[in-house]
Amino acid sequence: MKCPVCENDSRVFDPEMHLYRCDHCRHRFTKLPKDMQEKYDDSYFEGNHSNWFENPDFKLFEKVEGAIGKAGKNKGVHLLDVGCGRGDFLKWIHGRRPDWNLTGIDLAPNSHEGIRFIQGDVCTLQLKEKYDVITAFMVVEHLEEIGPFFSQMRKLLNPDGLFVVNTFNDDSLMFRLARLLKKIGIQAAYERLYSRHHLQHYSKESIRKIIHLSGFEILEHRCHNYPLKAVDTPRAGKFIELMYKGFVGLVFLLSDPLNQGIEHTLICRPASN
Repeated sequence: MKCPVCENDSRVFDPEMHLYRCDHCRHRFTKLPKDMQEKYDDSYFEGNHSNWFENPDFKLFEKVEGAIGKAGKNKGVHLLDVGCGRGDFLKWIHGRRPDWNLTGIDLAPNSHEGIRFIQGDVCTLQLKEKYDVITAFMVVEHLEEIGPFFSQMRKLLNPDGLFVVNTFNDDSLMFRLARLLKKIGIQAAYERLYSRHHLQHYSKESIRKIIHLSGFEILEHRCHNYPLKAVDTPRAGKFIELMYKGFVGLVFLLSDPLNQGIEHTLICRPASN
């Protein structure tokens, strides 16, 4: 199987989870038929991942707003949020920057006064506008084909624009412990992290590689955690849920000072030729 990042041959890492690993860029990826992939419908927001959508990461939103301002983009910014979900980031930024021109794209429908929402796939939509800032929060782990997505982001961004990409960190302490615990028969964290709704699992090397290959240069690369309240817990009773969340909270506490948080966030700009 070819690695979707560097196109080198990859080996089977976990046949039961349909999981592969590339030894060149340390990228892990899942190959599933369409009918086995998680469905993107109301249950995605309200059932399976309700904790996530009920607890947006406002601290991350503030960091991104700060990076945009640091780049000298303050007034009349044209911002596109790709895979915007329910529009949490756009609604938050609209309250702080009402003069910004905000657009969100997602497969799910959405609406909010002062924000333009487009329903569809960003790679197939015929978008003519260029943007000063493009954000993609927790999107690129869901994609079967990642090259076309990053290339489209490059095409849609102004030459002096910013691209912000945020995804899970396969090199994080949480992922490392989950793989280690699986070897001794404790699989709850492993099965949650490598579940079928995430098809791409980016190492620090592989996320940087696909960004560089797509014509961007990286200004900042942070590894951090999200709010503990947003953790999706196994549905196995209150006691198990509390134990799982306690374990995750301890890992988050240990991983933050080590720069081994469960997420990557990268601030990028088009590379100069």
